Amino acid sequence: MIEIGRLCVKLAGRDAGLKCVVVDILDDKFVLIDGETRRRKCNILHIEPLKDVIKIKKKASQEDIKKEFEKLGLKIRETKPKQKTERPRKKRKTSEQLRQQKEEKKLKDVFREKGEKAKAKEKTAEKEAGKGDTLEEKAGLTEEKKEEISKKAKSKKE
Repeated sequence: MIEIGRLCVKLAGRDAGLKCVVVDILDDKFVLIDGETRRRKCNILHIEPLKDVIKIKKKASQEDIKKEFEKLGLKIRETKPKQKTERPRKKRKTSEQLRQQKEEKKLKDVFREKGEKAKAKEKTAEKEAGKGDTLEEKAGLTEEKKEEISKKAKSKKE
């Protein structure tokens, strides 16, 4: 029943309900289709063969299929082939560029070490200045809170 040139209706997928033609039989489960649908491999369980057959060659081009579909009065999906673009190649760095890169890396490491030493000094200074002090104690808020708590306790006793 499935043969090259057989008109079918696609049952499943994005192109469901559109007419197509079998361009090539890939194996016992898959065929290559084209027409109103996208040209692609399709499971034979996802197409419903119709009674019409078009005379086309195996692996016919899209233009050939377009001509046959126009004879039947059907539209074909217009697709443009992808433009081939050349992949950008990485350029090798010269020895001078490599030397500059190493120097920059050394400078970054030196500045990073200086920054880390400065941060460590700041932390030790903070620890020495406020050994165990909370932020409230540093701001002088603890005395006020103690007074408020004592006032609340006295008012509850009365």
